[in-house]
Amino acid sequence: MSVLTVATLAACSSLAPQQPSQGTGVNAQNAIQRTGKFALLVFDKTQDKNTDSVQGNFLWNGVGENVVLDLSSPLGQTLARVEVLPGYSKLTRSSGEVFEAPNPDALVAQVIGQEIPVSGLRYWIKGQKIPNQPLIEESHDNAGKLTSFKQAGWDVTMSDYDSIGPTKFNLIRNQTTERIKIRLIVQ
Repeated sequence: MSVLTVATLAACSSLAPQQPSQGTGVNAQNAIQRTGKFALLVFDKTQDKNTDSVQGNFLWNGVGENVVLDLSSPLGQTLARVEVLPGYSKLTRSSGEVFEAPNPDALVAQVIGQEIPVSGLRYWIKGQKIPNQPLIEESHDNAGKLTSFKQAGWDVTMSDYDSIGPTKFNLIRNQTTERIKIRLIVQ
């Protein structure tokens, strides 16, 4: 299976999407909500061509270590919901098919058949590094905010910080046979 499977998951929605509260922002202590757009591109190095691409919208609600992430098509149809709790992660496709695992990285490996670390997103979306993992080639802006680094196999660039964190992200993961690019823009 390809990385595209994670984002496209289904053509029609049967999940009720989360309703965003007033804009994006902090709703309670340790709570964060972000809405925006995503684009994912997979380049197959063995074929020297793009093999998968998808774009759409996301709604991220997080409180402490708990996260609910809705992915939707550009037309607003919910493609999938990902729920993350300490020691438990679940992905529900719009078809109703459910996948469960002990953490987000294991969930992605189960769904797409290859290991791609994604658990760092919960930190990066706030402009933070993953605790207890090396940060390589880090750089900061004049305000001391993280702007680029390598961590967990990803090359990450972040910019245009608001009061919560960065609003523009570029993530690149170079593997032996493919390159995965993810772009997130928070609105």
